[in-house]
Amino acid sequence: MQFTPTARGSDQGMPDAAKNTAASDVGDNVAALRQDIASLAESVKRLAAEQIGSSVEDVQDKAKETISDIEASIRRNPSQAALIAAGIGFALGLILSR
Repeated sequence: MQFTPTARGSDQGMPDAAKNTAASDVGDNVAALRQDIASLAESVKRLAAEQIGSSVEDVQDKAKETISDIEASIRRNPSQAALIAAGIGFALGLILSR
């Protein structure tokens, strides 16, 4: 049995000019698709950077509020804060010395 290659699918009976035009159209579509994907990737990157940036700012704001609250508490009760700090230091000293 001998195998002879034949044209397949939509290429059967198409003139060479039509084949070249179809190939050119496919190439143009692929190039346009690549540009669209690159544009989409850039948009996703920009959106992610904005979301991460706003999250970092939220965490920084919360940390500043917490530090302000701690400073106010220390100013209201300085002796209590000093005793707490001494107790924490003593406990850490015991833990680290072992």
